[in-house]
Amino acid sequence: MATQTPQPVTHVYKEINEGKYKSVKHYELQKCSANPVFSNLINISVNQNCAQSMPVFWLKIREGNKWTKYITGLFKTSKKNVYKGDTQRKRNLVVFRFSEDYSTLTIEFYQNYYTTDLRKFL
Repeated sequence: MATQTPQPVTHVYKEINEGKYKSVKHYELQKCSANPVFSNLINISVNQNCAQSMPVFWLKIREGNKWTKYITGLFKTSKKNVYKGDTQRKRNLVVFRFSEDYSTLTIEFYQNYYTTDLRKFL
């Protein structure tokens, strides 16, 4: 019996401070399909080769007036501008979809659901 894919919490972010930083982009939440899992402000930074897992980017969220430690790495998928990640040690799947120019980011958060087969998400 196949496991039913849960409905994700979908966040839509828009880039702020465009071009201000070379290796970091900041995004602000524009809309969310339910209670947001992530903060109103997020930080996507280029991997600095500090982890063995070698993601392309890292996600940080804003708590108060500080950026948190890394929440998840963003790993390449077979589709351009689409990345995958996870939270709580592969308990929750996170799919990141960037617009062509990376100015808009849609994050789909699948709570208590994780798979390595991303065909139905791509």
